[in-house]
Amino acid sequence: MTSANPYFITGPALISFSGGRTSAFMLWNILQAHGGTLPDDVHVTFANTGKEREETLRFVHECATRWGVRVHWLEWLDRRKKTPAVDRYAEVGLNSASRNGEPFKALIKSKKAVPNAYQRWCTTHLKFQVCRDFMEVCGYKTWKNVIGLRADEMHRVFKKLAENHEENNFWTNVMPLADGRARKPDVLRFWLGDNTDPLNLINPLPQGFDLGLPLWDGNCTMCMMKGRQVIEHICRTAPDEAADWAAMEQLGGGTFTTEYSINELRAAVHRSPRFPLEGDFEEHDAECGTWCGEAA
Repeated sequence: MTSANPYFITGPALISFSGGRTSAFMLWNILQAHGGTLPDDVHVTFANTGKEREETLRFVHECATRWGVRVHWLEWLDRRKKTPAVDRYAEVGLNSASRNGEPFKALIKSKKAVPNAYQRWCTTHLKFQVCRDFMEVCGYKTWKNVIGLRADEMHRVFKKLAENHEENNFWTNVMPLADGRARKPDVLRFWLGDNTDPLNLINPLPQGFDLGLPLWDGNCTMCMMKGRQVIEHICRTAPDEAADWAAMEQLGGGTFTTEYSINELRAAVHRSPRFPLEGDFEEHDAECGTWCGEAA
């Protein structure tokens, strides 16, 4: 392979693996470009907030196991700059990964607030910071930040490319999927083949495994960037999870959205009939950092 292949990544580099189908498709292509083995200075990280879906955690583990690639599972611990970088995050694995939002809740307690659509500092600390600290601990001063944005997400691609011109950036954003003109149908064909519903498989899966989540769902269980109807659906189908997010709002003394609280949605769902979720909703497969801008 030559450097003309957009998936041939030279280090130092960090591959941001969100745990969704798109970023996994990107990782597979990068591995193929390198003959199945990444260079020593190209690292794969998965930042776990403790609020990722169990399907996501198992998918990350299965990708790493089947493809023989090391994925560093990182969890946020501390946001204070005086704390050494090595102590600002923990490296965990499938069995030891947080599943009850521990990193997220600790951050909310530290900030004495909750993030929202206008102040998305959950991404800044729980995703960006831990990856930056990891690369700093590895001894790198600058590196490439490899992000799973496709050619049909150019508004986000342009946003990330613009960040490369900002001063004091430790990394340069690169998006091989966009450069390789990969689109959502390419990703779905890779994972689902002739199947249209990942929860109702009719034909064999091309890779032998899949994320196993609806196309509109993924990663953070009740991300504030999901639409109200989707969050209401989650309140209906996962009431314990909704209750935990409501408790997180109480912990931080705020709400994840300015229009309503999780408790208000829980009450609305309790009063309303049980309608099925319908519509063509935008997926939340990409790394949440591609949805959110860095905030204080």
